[in-house]
Amino acid sequence: MSLIIFTGLDEMLLPAEKHDYEAVRAIVKNLQQQNISLIPITNNTRAEVAELLDKIDLNTPFVVEQGSGIFIPQDNSDFTISKTEVETIDNYYLYQLGCTYTEARAALKAVQEEISKILRGFGDLDEENIQKLMGVSSPAARRAKSREFSEYFLTPSRLEISQLQSVAQEYGFQIIPEGKLSLVMSSGAGKGKAVDWLKKNYQSKNSDKLTTVGLGSTERDLPLLEAVDIPIIIPTASGVDGSLANRGWQTASNTGAAGWVKVIAQII
Repeated sequence: MSLIIFTGLDEMLLPAEKHDYEAVRAIVKNLQQQNISLIPITNNTRAEVAELLDKIDLNTPFVVEQGSGIFIPQDNSDFTISKTEVETIDNYYLYQLGCTYTEARAALKAVQEEISKILRGFGDLDEENIQKLMGVSSPAARRAKSREFSEYFLTPSRLEISQLQSVAQEYGFQIIPEGKLSLVMSSGAGKGKAVDWLKKNYQSKNSDKLTTVGLGSTERDLPLLEAVDIPIIIPTASGVDGSLANRGWQTASNTGAAGWVKVIAQII
């Protein structure tokens, strides 16, 4: 049997500057020794994920911007890469499910004009604004701003988000509200779709039965958890996210990074 662990990162391993990764590195090393793949699937950017992977000594495929792009290291041999469906970028193969950042910005502008209300995206904000908005350091704000497939914007306070979503859908995009920020991205992207592509790709090269585990903490991880065989909830500091509760899924006994480490240790 082959095993792949798909993991969200928010409320568990990111922001990277807030965690001590010694225990995480030990778990990653153990996974590598047992040939168990660990694949992050997140709403974060490539720059944010790459920094984390460097800290925990993990060289693996990863999915960014809410399932918009799948980056596979060129030296990774677990996946079958068809050169006709990927492009080469830096040291990765990129399989793109979403649109480009330019297209996401254009979609935001189109929605803005349709509803006659100014929508301020990350492209309209400088690093200092983003730093204050997210409560992170200047380098972390820079990494969050370096988007490639989607755009964050400030959620309007006096406008129903459903109206925004309806207008965006007409243009072939989707809007995901995340509190004070919302994300506009292609309708063709999604964490569940990324999981399905990776599973199919992996299985085409490996004849063993494949079992998938998913770790998630927030509503953003719901499509990931719904796409795996064994979904596991990692509670946040405030408890189990309401969108993930009452589904009969396993729940870790610890919160955050500690819960993440304990769950994977139990899997191993």
